[in-house]
Amino acid sequence: MAKQGWPRLILYKNPASPPSCAVMILGDILGLTFDYKEPELRKREHKSAEFKKINPMGTIPVLQDDDFIVSESHAIMKYLLNKYGGALQEKLYPSEPRQQAKVDQCLFFEAGVLFPRLKAVALPSFFHGLAGPTSQHLEDIEEAYSVVEAYLNGDRYIAGDRITIADLSLGTTISAAEAILELDKKKFPLSVAWLSRLQEEDCFKEINNPGAALFTKLLHMSWQKNKN
Repeated sequence: MAKQGWPRLILYKNPASPPSCAVMILGDILGLTFDYKEPELRKREHKSAEFKKINPMGTIPVLQDDDFIVSESHAIMKYLLNKYGGALQEKLYPSEPRQQAKVDQCLFFEAGVLFPRLKAVALPSFFHGLAGPTSQHLEDIEEAYSVVEAYLNGDRYIAGDRITIADLSLGTTISAAEAILELDKKKFPLSVAWLSRLQEEDCFKEINNPGAALFTKLLHMSWQKNKN
């Protein structure tokens, strides 16, 4: 439920998009209300000239707060925390330099390594006839999983002893990536336990888990269609 006096924000999103889910989960934690708009990705509406007036990158999610527009999920989450986070800002994105650096390290890893490896399978599957991941795709994703496992060594959550926006970002992306390659309990026991903890959180149950299930369904349907 939105907090009294706070604005309704417009969020361009897709329920099967991990970055969209990360922003939606944060909004839920902060008590924000979004007015959702969903460009039809299959029709590539997010690449249209009209949509690129809103976001020149042609990607989702995109947040509109009155006359201000910001895209890219990590930037959106930091903006929401800075403006609407209140007492939760410090918990979800700590200001202590070393703690913040650990959160940023994970966010940049997700943006620069993990999510691109998910996208390298998803986009060709949805738009270019890929009928399943290649051995290189699987190797790349497993390598990314090994980094997550290392980050979790000694910590309950990805960047410390409590949930931060890094968990929202990596948790949603790995939930989707399991559609391609499931986490191996023997190789990545810390990651399996961490993801299970996240997926038991109410906000993950409501937003991430259905989103990941939808992503899995759409991806596997695309593979089956492309094989035929």
